[in-house]
Amino acid sequence: MKKNSFSLINFVFYIINIIGCILLLFSYLANFITPDKFTFAAYCGMLYPYLLATNTFFVIYWALQRKRFAFLSLIGILIGYTFIPRLYPFNNQHSKNNDSNFVKILSYNVHVFGIYEGNNTYKDSIISFIAEQQPDILCFQEYFQDNKTYKHDSIFKSILQTKHKYLELDGDNHKIGLAVFSKYPIIHAETLNFQDSSNNKAVLSDICIANDTFRVYNIHFQSINFEKEDYLFTSKFSTKEINMKSEEMQSGSKRILKKLKQGYVVRSEQVKQIVEHIKSSPYPVVVCGDFNDIPWSYTYQQISKLLTDAFVSSGKGFGNTFFINNRYPFRIDFIFYNERTFQAFDFKVHHIKYSDHLPLHLYILATEGISLENA
Repeated sequence: MKKNSFSLINFVFYIINIIGCILLLFSYLANFITPDKFTFAAYCGMLYPYLLATNTFFVIYWALQRKRFAFLSLIGILIGYTFIPRLYPFNNQHSKNNDSNFVKILSYNVHVFGIYEGNNTYKDSIISFIAEQQPDILCFQEYFQDNKTYKHDSIFKSILQTKHKYLELDGDNHKIGLAVFSKYPIIHAETLNFQDSSNNKAVLSDICIANDTFRVYNIHFQSINFEKEDYLFTSKFSTKEINMKSEEMQSGSKRILKKLKQGYVVRSEQVKQIVEHIKSSPYPVVVCGDFNDIPWSYTYQQISKLLTDAFVSSGKGFGNTFFINNRYPFRIDFIFYNERTFQAFDFKVHHIKYSDHLPLHLYILATEGISLENA
């Protein structure tokens, strides 16, 4: 008697395969549907790398058995093939040459230099790192200083040998916010306040090099606002130290999902404000910042419709910049640029742990409409 080639395990895998493929398609929708209308898609977007890996596994699994079910996940992957370089770009672009017209941009969420953790080692390490990198334009998020003990602006002005800066800080004694330092003149700067947040903002700086000007946005979008109990819960969850059916599991999951949704919705409104402002810019644009959102999100998609993600165009490997509990990787820090005006080279994420975020840098070179020649 002929053995049934479709075993019980294949049947179970087939059901899992269908679910995985459907969730993958939902992750694509996260880019186009505002999270307040369909939050489930936003949750799926956060899982995109894992859903992609799952569907890739099933393509291989079914193909090895020469079963047509391989086309299910294959088609699902191909529908969203343009999203893959956001995870892992395949660039063969050569490194920059020694052309002096390159401008180096560095963006870094410094997590208030570790001051609140009482760790001055991180502050000193960050200062040494900036001194070594010598960026032409430096964008900080969660920048910190006061006017007595921590005069960081004086330090970085001295390191970069510049007098050009723009700070947007909140607080009385301890001031936290956004900072931009430039080796080139900042001829105009202003703060963009988000309507739905007092803690998160954006700043723009119009930077003049020779006779040309371009605009740099430094952005810090709404965070998830995880607290100690949230990180503790995710840590227990990741090590399976929690009963999946327990009250702690249910209440913790609801709390996490609620905070994720609030963050998604607020950022979707904030990015609309930024997009409209970028559209009205009289100058070519570069955007730096901590988006607190992933490359498969509504927030990211709105920016990427106008500008090019430097990681996708000139990065290599995985570009994760933030790790929850030092375990779960996410790419939430970005540099975007106007591709019609600039070429991007040598995008890099620096794997140094002086903050909860990793710094990133990019070299840009003008192609048309602006000549970045040293003054």
